[in-house]
Amino acid sequence: MGRLFYLDNLRSFALFLGILFHAAIVYAPKIGYAIQAKERADVFGYFCYYIHSFRMPLFYLISGYFSALVWQKKGMGNYILGRIQRILIPMVLGLVFLAPIQYFLVVKIHHPNLSYFQFYPNFFSMDYFAHSHIWFLVDLTLFSILFFLFPKLWIEKIAGLFPKNENFCFLGYVILTVSLTILGHSFFPRGDDVYGIDKLTFIYQFGFFLVGILSFYGKTIFEVIERGSTIASLNWLLAGLVVFLSFYQLEISDPLWMPYFTYGIEKRGLHILLWCLSPFIWTKFFVLAFERYLNVSNSFTVYLVDSSLPIYLLHHPISLLIAYYFREWDANVYLKFLLHTMIVFSSSFLIYDTLIKNTTILRKAFGLK
Repeated sequence: MGRLFYLDNLRSFALFLGILFHAAIVYAPKIGYAIQAKERADVFGYFCYYIHSFRMPLFYLISGYFSALVWQKKGMGNYILGRIQRILIPMVLGLVFLAPIQYFLVVKIHHPNLSYFQFYPNFFSMDYFAHSHIWFLVDLTLFSILFFLFPKLWIEKIAGLFPKNENFCFLGYVILTVSLTILGHSFFPRGDDVYGIDKLTFIYQFGFFLVGILSFYGKTIFEVIERGSTIASLNWLLAGLVVFLSFYQLEISDPLWMPYFTYGIEKRGLHILLWCLSPFIWTKFFVLAFERYLNVSNSFTVYLVDSSLPIYLLHHPISLLIAYYFREWDANVYLKFLLHTMIVFSSSFLIYDTLIKNTTILRKAFGLK
């Protein structure tokens, strides 16, 4: 098996998509965020819920797949070293230097004279400490530890239990993630966290990380043997849109703030089914599209793959700072979103190109090779 360039490109796409998500959510109704503008537009709400319906599970599916691939091809030592360099070190950097900015700006709205240096020592108390956008690296670190501890022979045997037929295997993966999510939700509502880790979301996302591992051993989901037809891709796209529209209605009307068996079992069950089904459908669509059109490696794609994690880590504090100053600005909401997005991308890439890319210690801190 050669290098799957389309998966490298798809992973960076998922990270860059998060930048658009964090800009749009500032102007989105019906969804909470740290700092939001006074005037908002429904189109941003639809966009954010759409991205929310698949982006992070897609990222964890790919992460699980590459975890299994690295372990098998390069061994345990290289896997551990890679997790330390690519996940653990950037996680520590993000929690210490980048995450506090979000909570400082939120507090500053109500205390305009507060300085960052006054707030910073208090951030690490139980009253303020949280992960901000670094939460995905915290979860991924814990998932990697679980993968390290779990016997690989058992994983291969579990993967062998799934049907060889791709469609039935797909169904089996959906059942697995739905079952894990319902099991977790039977005990934990959304928002129940420990040390900033949302218990329900952790279990939900771990299901996709696990399926990513199983898909490596089962040679499913990500390894396209034959290029799918345009009709097949359109069918996945149509299915994804139908599932998203149904998921959107449930997501805004049925918040998961009560455990599964305490309220609305049938409606909640459908909600969780769509929550788990949507990422698989959109993953299938994007895998087919990227394998067909973006299975390439050139100077531009390599640059995007290398820069995606540092840019993602940098963008969020910048986006929130813009939101802080834009929130009261009396201007067209679409103009503000356009300017917001342009400033975030240009500032993040400028910092990456001028500081991070060419500085050894910063390259290591941001998880670059």
